[in-house]
Amino acid sequence: MIFPRFLWIFLMTYSLGNGAINSYSEAYTPIPLSPTQNSSTVIDGFKLAVGPQGPRGIPGRCGCDPSEIAQMYTKFEKLEDTLENITAKLERMSELHHYAITVDQCDHMPCKNGGTCINDGNSYICNCTDDYEGHDCSIRVQCVVPAAPNNGTVFPQSGQLVPHNENITYRCNNKYVVAYDVNNYLVATCHKKKWTRYTPVCVLDHCDPGSCSGRGTCINEIGRIICECDEGYEGNECLVESNPCHIANPPCGQSGVCFSEGGRNYLCRCLPGYKGRHCETFKTSLCRYTVGMEDRRVQNRDITASRYSGYPATYARLQYSNSWRLHPVNANDWLQVDLRKNTTVAAVATQGDQGSSSYYVRSYKIAFGFSQDALQIMQNSGGGDLIFQGNRDSHTIVRNNFPAPVTARYFRILLHSWNTNYAGLRVEYYTCDP
Repeated sequence: MIFPRFLWIFLMTYSLGNGAINSYSEAYTPIPLSPTQNSSTVIDGFKLAVGPQGPRGIPGRCGCDPSEIAQMYTKFEKLEDTLENITAKLERMSELHHYAITVDQCDHMPCKNGGTCINDGNSYICNCTDDYEGHDCSIRVQCVVPAAPNNGTVFPQSGQLVPHNENITYRCNNKYVVAYDVNNYLVATCHKKKWTRYTPVCVLDHCDPGSCSGRGTCINEIGRIICECDEGYEGNECLVESNPCHIANPPCGQSGVCFSEGGRNYLCRCLPGYKGRHCETFKTSLCRYTVGMEDRRVQNRDITASRYSGYPATYARLQYSNSWRLHPVNANDWLQVDLRKNTTVAAVATQGDQGSSSYYVRSYKIAFGFSQDALQIMQNSGGGDLIFQGNRDSHTIVRNNFPAPVTARYFRILLHSWNTNYAGLRVEYYTCDP
């Protein structure tokens, strides 16, 4: 480095300018004298013995006092030690300066609470998360809870400190609500020393169940109420039907597509199998595809029953020579088919036993579901169990259409009435899909 070299040259120049000898290794330098010089002379601070004969009889030369030469050596030794110490210190300072520049100040991970450290030469900078601040991200960001609104309260109390991402709740008093809202409370969050929501205005609640004709949402503004109408309605009180096809419960339901014809007029185009102005009636007679009981696409293992008498459940196929038989019969008996996948079924057909005229079922119920442990019984329009009319003899096929198609995996016939104490049953289910 330039500074240590400059100091060395300066110190050496200063020492030589004050009478120092160029090299302390030369212990003695003869000085020539004329025979007429005095016997003693002081040169550069050292007393010299002079005379016609120099030291040890050498003509024309002189010699220095040995004690003074020893003192001179001592001065040079001290000067050398001082220069070595200064040089070592300067080199150490240079090393420390180099270390401060090259060492990564982030090695000791000074940033706390998830802060990111950036090396800045002799120091570091912490980029803190939103939750913390300060030189090392040790100070939690907080917000001051503002004053409560008129006719309302705030929690926690006004003036308290709330940490970043924590909430406060404004609440309006009884019979008051937040203006421009449907609630009587409002929640705000501390975010970067600011609140995410304003302090609300609490106004008297003038909305009632009859507001907006029940076809919209009533909202209290300052000094008045407004109606946000449901889809398909408009007007101050939501009385005008703007498009009947866009209301919450469209007139065609799920079984048809609604087309607006202007004003309140509309037309329902029914899905296959449905009919009526609102597609409310299903034409189950159009569903003629079988699920596979008769043609044995349904496997024997998938036909089960509560019990049997001589002829098991696998005989319960429409047009089969025999049937599933029971004797005697009780009200807990059933016959079930597992279709192995969710299938939309629209009708069922039954027969009695072809081999014996005594075995047939007069009436039954149907349960269905996606799990055989969670079946539900088909209901009539009054909400009661739907009872299907069964057979009057053992060979005639009787088909019953469902009120609407049912999608399920399991279908179970629950016996309701039978011929005397005998029951025989052959069955097929029908779907609208081929």
